[in-house]
Amino acid sequence: MVEATPHPQVYQEGQVQADGFQIRYREAGAGDTVVILEADTWGLSQLPDALARSYRVLRLELPGFGDYPANTTSASIQDLASTAFRAIEQLVPGHYTLIGSSFSANVALWQTLQNPEPVDALVLISPTSLHPTGATLAESSGQRAAQLLAHPERASELPALDSALVAREQTLIQRLGGSTHDGEAEGRLGDIPCATLVVFGSKDRLVSSETTGTYRA
Repeated sequence: MVEATPHPQVYQEGQVQADGFQIRYREAGAGDTVVILEADTWGLSQLPDALARSYRVLRLELPGFGDYPANTTSASIQDLASTAFRAIEQLVPGHYTLIGSSFSANVALWQTLQNPEPVDALVLISPTSLHPTGATLAESSGQRAAQLLAHPERASELPALDSALVAREQTLIQRLGGSTHDGEAEGRLGDIPCATLVVFGSKDRLVSSETTGTYRA
């Protein structure tokens, strides 16, 4: 028996202002809130749609990614984390689960370190700042996409990307140190009071080529 592919969720879109940014978000589902920080040009993950079948999912686009102009304001990942927190507190009155992947996982980690109270659980998927040797970025977006996939031959099925957009995002990531190991953040994992799961994909050759297993704090 072949299970039918679930229909994509229908998201309501909106904007909220924080630290001078008009921050876009998308929302779907109902129930306990899951906040997903997004800095993913490819939009590969089916996780938001799957979660929205059981939870209220709030997808927050970080300033400087997607259709945003270049973010020259945020001076550090900690700054970006503070901005994300100020946006979320306007949209979520209570507690929530916080999820980030790759660069946005670094932001989610610092957001929780700086403002732990509302975060009930933290999930970090292939955070580049906890990779012991740092992430090594491929030269082109096509190469990077292939490195993310367990079946690299499927990279050609992904939508074409705007090279200027990719370059703008990578400039921000590099400026904020988002692809280098963050010893301070890693050393403070034990300070996080909520349940925390850090997951690396064993076939992710972009971030996790030398790292398998999980951290649990």
